[in-house]
Amino acid sequence: MRQLLHLILLAVAALVASAEPEDDGFELRQLTEDNFRSSTSQGLWLVEHFSPRCSHCRAFAPTWTELARDKQHLERLSGFHMAQVNCIAQGDLCNSNGIKFYPQLMMYSDGQLLSQYTGDRTYNDISTWIDEQSTLYARGQLLAGDQHEEQVLSSGFGRPNPEGKVLEVDEAGLDVLIGNGPVLVDFFAPWCGHCKKLKPSRRWPQEQAERGVSRLRGEQGVLQATGGDGLPDDQTGVRKEYTGSRTASAMKQFALKSAEQTTMQLIKYEDFDEIARTDEALFLYLQNFDTAVEDLELVKSALEPLLNTVPAYTSSDPLLYRNLSIANPPPTSVLLAFSAPSRTPVGTLAFPASREDVERFIAVHRFPTLSQLSSGNYADLMKSENKAIVVLGAVHRGDEGDKERRELAAIARAWKRGGRRFSQPVWFVWVEGEKWASWLKQAYGIKKSALPAVVVIDTELSEYYDTTIEGTSLVFEGASIFSVLEGSATMTLITLGQASMEHPLLALVTLVGAVAVFVFLLQRCLGRDPRENGHHSGTRLD
Repeated sequence: MRQLLHLILLAVAALVASAEPEDDGFELRQLTEDNFRSSTSQGLWLVEHFSPRCSHCRAFAPTWTELARDKQHLERLSGFHMAQVNCIAQGDLCNSNGIKFYPQLMMYSDGQLLSQYTGDRTYNDISTWIDEQSTLYARGQLLAGDQHEEQVLSSGFGRPNPEGKVLEVDEAGLDVLIGNGPVLVDFFAPWCGHCKKLKPSRRWPQEQAERGVSRLRGEQGVLQATGGDGLPDDQTGVRKEYTGSRTASAMKQFALKSAEQTTMQLIKYEDFDEIARTDEALFLYLQNFDTAVEDLELVKSALEPLLNTVPAYTSSDPLLYRNLSIANPPPTSVLLAFSAPSRTPVGTLAFPASREDVERFIAVHRFPTLSQLSSGNYADLMKSENKAIVVLGAVHRGDEGDKERRELAAIARAWKRGGRRFSQPVWFVWVEGEKWASWLKQAYGIKKSALPAVVVIDTELSEYYDTTIEGTSLVFEGASIFSVLEGSATMTLITLGQASMEHPLLALVTLVGAVAVFVFLLQRCLGRDPRENGHHSGTRLD
């Protein structure tokens, strides 16, 4: 009996394992005469024109359904859609679309017929073609038929004029460019004598590009339309009329000075490596076709206080999503923080997010993972309105100091990956101990003979901590620093010695709990990061 029951259970388990998965509610999108034009007018659309009576269509149906389900995430990421037209029910529509056979796959870009798919109708072939076409569309590089023209203006992606050329645009094109950042506009009339004299001065953006100057912040080139000179601001939508001399140098200074007021510079994948390598700390806001205007405005306003101090970039390039290992389907948008020279984010914030979360994320990551304290940034670090907790390391000069800084940077990265969430940001900084010897001894009791040394400073209370939660002196190593940070969070940054004397039982209980917590976190965070061994290049938002 027991064996029979066992066999029945095995049979039931086999049936369950082989059962079809539950219907996920997915339905193929159908287009008709009523909605075809309006639907395909925006975005990239691959449309299958088919007949239910066609044997080839019936054989192709499972492949098409699988592709449509698997490529759903591209609607958000790249503005790519898949749909069908039943040519038996929609004969007039198929005739107007020039359909000659079934199934016929046609690609439409923003309402215009782009191309017909003529490759093999296998899943892999069509999938590869879809990925290529949707990436090109999102990057503004999709080639239309035999024209082979880059569709930058129609896509709205990327820096509108990265080559620095003089572009002539109509009203719609100008609106797209203004939406992507500040632009210098020359409104002219061909018969105007002053306009003809100004023409040589319009060459400076192209000359800069030819000399390889590709990272002048906000440079979009000189645009030609009709009206009067001005520089629109992408944050306020206002015009700033140029009233200076009509020389190339004067116009260049006006454009660059005005462009500095932009919070985020639009970039693409090819720009990223240089940016990540050269900017000590930076923010990158990745948008896609599902990003809410409210989220974009929130990020802009939150970054505004750091204007011209911390570089901030934005992009909708699918290659950045892919190479930074953002999971599919992607979030509506994501804010990433980087610290040079790594191209791996030190922090990620997926949207939707609250203003409080965004402001805290920016406060935590506004400085590099490890910053050098100097007279120039002393006020920003030690007197900041963020009231940060500062881990201050004093190191030797030369090669010995370099090794100590690398050790402190590793501890800082570990804390960012898994340290306790404080209401205040935690910043790690270092100073050259011999150079700052007098100040270190007077302010924190650090002697030159004790280098390398470290203290944890609560800038809000003007207090510092040089004793671990176990009651030992703080030393220059990860376990010791984590102990102080965890202890300060657990005890709300009260003096450990005083608490031990006045409340010995409470101090003992807190000690045991905090030691267990920080040892667990230290093992988790100071372990080897699998992304550093070359198998993974980014933070996955699964």
